[in-house]
Amino acid sequence: MSIVTVQLGQCGNQIGFEVFDALLSDSHSSQGLCSMRENEAYQASCKERFFSEEENGVPIARAVLVDMEPKVINQMLSKAAQSGQWKYGQHACFCQKQGSGNNWAYGRDKDSACYPDWSGTPGLQ
Repeated sequence: MSIVTVQLGQCGNQIGFEVFDALLSDSHSSQGLCSMRENEAYQASCKERFFSEEENGVPIARAVLVDMEPKVINQMLSKAAQSGQWKYGQHACFCQKQGSGNNWAYGRDKDSACYPDWSGTPGLQ
């Protein structure tokens, strides 16, 4: 069974990067806190569930990166590619051309026309 993560905002994208980096480091580690057989099963499970592979064998994280501005997403894409161990898919990103400057109300008012009307949803009025 594959797992796809959704990384939201700056914090979610930075933590998501660290999670994928740790998973791949674990999958290349020959030492574990369990038997060699259990460690091998864990490594295979990590690769299968959290990564897909390009034709050249480079692991691609199963993740969707979401942020209001492209800065953080571009940093995470770059960091993953620079590691040389794994990368994110180039089409797994969603962002606006500019952010809302840490101002939720500004982002809601400015971008509300781009999204469906949530006014009828309980708790989102």
